[in-house]
Amino acid sequence: MSQGVIKPALAMAFAELLPSCFGAQVNTRPVGPVALAYNFPKPTASPSATPEPEPSVTVGQVATSQGAVEVRGYHEPGDWAHRNYCGAGATQVLLSAWMSDVPDIEAVARASKLNPNRGEYGADATNAINAFLNPMVVPVLGQPRYQAAHITTLDEVQARIEQDITDQQAIMTFGHGVPVMLQTMTKTMPGWNRWNATHMITVFAFDFSHHDPALDTVTYAETPSPLAGYRGPDFQTIKVKALWVAMQAYLREFPADPMNVIS
Repeated sequence: MSQGVIKPALAMAFAELLPSCFGAQVNTRPVGPVALAYNFPKPTASPSATPEPEPSVTVGQVATSQGAVEVRGYHEPGDWAHRNYCGAGATQVLLSAWMSDVPDIEAVARASKLNPNRGEYGADATNAINAFLNPMVVPVLGQPRYQAAHITTLDEVQARIEQDITDQQAIMTFGHGVPVMLQTMTKTMPGWNRWNATHMITVFAFDFSHHDPALDTVTYAETPSPLAGYRGPDFQTIKVKALWVAMQAYLREFPADPMNVIS
């Protein structure tokens, strides 16, 4: 085997060990908030009894197993120093459902104890989320809203997504449902060109009306730059079955961080 083949192979093996979203393709795109390419109606405090057909899902629409939370998308800086900032980017997306003035990515990274060389862990991301939200959440709920969990079944993952995004207490109290952050591996996810690295995403919409993982879908935001390996749209909708493949890969390939669901 030539040296030119050995080096990429070693690089890929090393990347799989990193709790980060690091890639090798170089390009740039705008930094910061991006327009939401998703059509959301206003939040409702209760499910609609007879929803009209729409091209998008309805916030709080429990009866048809669909739901969504309005969020804003974000682009991470497209440089080497920010190649492992997917956790901070996903946290910005999550916080945008709760806050009009979302902290910048460096403030989120500091709160998350993000290591630029490896990314961040689920428990640290959860602590950062709660630190930003506690001033508005704890006086109402009496406790932080988010917890990190180690979830190993698809049924429980779907239950968390559905319960949080259509959380009626949150909708009635805060005017919106609750986005969910997940840990995945990127190899089988769209836009990653088979690059394999640990990754954090924020799911903000779902359609479980088919009651079949091969047909049901989730929608999430992607924040990494092309340098980090991602070349795709800001928002992705994938089948639940495909999401579970990526989540199972994370559980299998990176047991060092067992907290794979933040909800």
